Amino acid sequence: MIFSQAYSDMQQQAGRSNNLDGQRSFPAPCMEIYLLTQAQQKARRKEAGIFGKLATIFDWQLTRKQRRDYLQALNQGFTLVLTDSSKTVLWASHSFLTMTGYTTSEAVGQTTKFLQGEQTSSTELNRINSQLQKRMPVKADLVNYRKNGEAYVCRLEIEPLRNSQGEFTHFLAVEMEVV
Repeated sequence: MIFSQAYSDMQQQAGRSNNLDGQRSFPAPCMEIYLLTQAQQKARRKEAGIFGKLATIFDWQLTRKQRRDYLQALNQGFTLVLTDSSKTVLWASHSFLTMTGYTTSEAVGQTTKFLQGEQTSSTELNRINSQLQKRMPVKADLVNYRKNGEAYVCRLEIEPLRNSQGEFTHFLAVEMEVV
């Protein structure tokens, strides 16, 4: 049976009266939700693959727990942002678009300052920069700005990444919007 026929059958079945136990049959809109969920899961698996390739290319020394935590963050819809030592964006997960309104291609090549504005705390930025200069992990809540100018609070955890020789190579931020 081709997909469109199966979908039509599902719509017809959903329109019928109750089944034997008195419950409505599986509603047709659930198929769209299912397909959307499948597409999102496929995209997350693809991003996990990209992250794995980046880890291999840059020879990051990640513990199993770190790798699992980063992949779990991706699967849960957190935003991951990879920068170099000058905080220039090299890669961002697809959820970056949802949170900021900027596509990954718009962000790559820019420093993270493009997300900051007048309500961004300079004290908090100084604290973050101080920790990052020492190559230490840092956690912070920071006011950032979407592409449309709307302010939002971003909770971030930034960790320095090192290669197998122990040399610093990148920063990786795990971010989420605080609602």
